[in-house]
Amino acid sequence: MSKFWVITKEVYKKNIKSFGFLMMVLMPILVIGFIAAIAYFTSRDTTDIEQIPIAVVTEDTQVQSLFAGEEWNFEVDASISTEEEAEEALSDESIEGYLLIDSTESGIQAEVVHANALNESIPLISEVLSNYQTMMRASELDLSQEEVFALSEPVDVQERYVSIEDGTITEEDSTDLMVQQFGAYFVSIAIMVFIMTYAGIIAEEVANEKGTRIMEVILSSASATNHFFGKLVGVMLVLLTQIAIYVGVALAALFYFRNSEFIEMITSTIDIGAMLRELMGYTLIFFITGVIMYVVLAAFFGSLATKMEDVNKAVTPIVFLALAGFYVGLFAFSVPDHTISVVASYFPLFTPFVMPFRIASETVSTLGIWLSIIGTILFAVLISVVSLAFYRSNVLIYSDTNIFGTIKRSWKVMQSNRQAKKMRA
Repeated sequence: MSKFWVITKEVYKKNIKSFGFLMMVLMPILVIGFIAAIAYFTSRDTTDIEQIPIAVVTEDTQVQSLFAGEEWNFEVDASISTEEEAEEALSDESIEGYLLIDSTESGIQAEVVHANALNESIPLISEVLSNYQTMMRASELDLSQEEVFALSEPVDVQERYVSIEDGTITEEDSTDLMVQQFGAYFVSIAIMVFIMTYAGIIAEEVANEKGTRIMEVILSSASATNHFFGKLVGVMLVLLTQIAIYVGVALAALFYFRNSEFIEMITSTIDIGAMLRELMGYTLIFFITGVIMYVVLAAFFGSLATKMEDVNKAVTPIVFLALAGFYVGLFAFSVPDHTISVVASYFPLFTPFVMPFRIASETVSTLGIWLSIIGTILFAVLISVVSLAFYRSNVLIYSDTNIFGTIKRSWKVMQSNRQAKKMRA
């Protein structure tokens, strides 16, 4: 066991101190920080935007005062009272546009003349003038302001989200659905990112000594089992270290910005506790089992490579499997009860991608969820055993044939070793 931990420690220390690990950890943080900075300064620019100079040409003083309030981003030039003056000011570029408003007993006629500066404001201008016209006509009908508001009061439509299971309707919280959907997206994207990152790392670790032809020396002091699982556990500890760093950075950022308006807005609309419970539940199980499965497969395919140059070719099937599972998961989000979605959710290599989306849409029972979890865990154990068996056979095989040729040769060696053990017994 001490040899196992020596191998694990060396793999962990080598990767954790490498420049590649530093960049792998920092790049997502820098990208997220860059996006957050852009969003922050964009919002600051939006709030600090300069007012648009305009003119309002009308004989109705009340209409004139409608556009002079602070809620508008307008700077009304009160010195302009005629259309000719407004047109001259527009041509001199001293204003960006002007409003021609004619208020009569029959209604309000309005025209907006601008140099492509009031496009976003026109719908709001129309709404304000429509409301003012309503008030005018209400005054003619001798209606009070409360009566006008009562006539124009919108209908309050409330929404209740329910789930139907075994003919029983159960009321659900819409926040739970949003949290489940977020968890499904999170686990799918996270598995995909970590597979793309660590499949190459574990394959290189396993194939490294084999490519330098010193595997015979290593196996003289440590068994193939200790070497295989030592490499595997060492890389998994590196993965957990990266996750721990992200969790620490997220908690530190949340604590530092906890009093900001943006964080308060998020916490007021999203139940953080419910989100964490969802992420720490089924989502975490599928994340762990999914990553372990693909990392073990990467270790197996990496052991088939004779040279370091062949590692990327060796892990290509894993990448394609992960991509297929990811896209089937996205399909399951749109059509969770489709036959393809249902079947794929119980296929172990696709389960971590598909089942979270079916859970989010509540198209699978609790029994189905646990069957998929048990199946995924058993499959992970199975491929670990199979990978170890092949690793013992092919770790000292140096062949220039393709992957299938190496697997075939490893199978023959494994059969020969079994026959030799039976003869000794």
